[in-house]
Amino acid sequence: MYIPFEQIPQSARVWIYQANRTISDTEINEIENILKPAVSQWAAHGAALLASVKVLYNRFVVIALDENQNEASGCSIDASTRWFKELGNRYSIDFFDRSQAYIDGDEIKAFSIFQPKKAIESGLISAETIIFVNNNNIHTLADLSSQWKVRASESYLKRFFNNVGSLA
Repeated sequence: MYIPFEQIPQSARVWIYQANRTISDTEINEIENILKPAVSQWAAHGAALLASVKVLYNRFVVIALDENQNEASGCSIDASTRWFKELGNRYSIDFFDRSQAYIDGDEIKAFSIFQPKKAIESGLISAETIIFVNNNNIHTLADLSSQWKVRASESYLKRFFNNVGSLA
């Protein structure tokens, strides 16, 4: 069953799907209109799941599930993954992008996770750059609110910065 994102409890489990490009406002409306009915029908072993969906920063689609009602199953998670494969095909978006997203002014940009040192050396990001943590530590909506956006120097990238913020 779909409920508005604002009504999902902070304990809700989340899945973050990062797009490989900016999602236009028109696409956001269409994607949310496709996903809301899918979420409304989402079930685990025949039990309805209480969930929501929201596009954040025109780059990330978040599915939130209130597992106090019913927990997701392997099959229900597989079903949600299929939604994003289908949406990706329809909109030419890779929702399984694993590049490192960061905030640059009012834009969300990304660099290869295999080239963090190059991104720092080239000045693409600094110790103060806000990045979106893309790891398995973001389990709940509360985690998303408190741990998803961090300074590069407070993330796995910290090893590339020394105490004064220059390269180590």
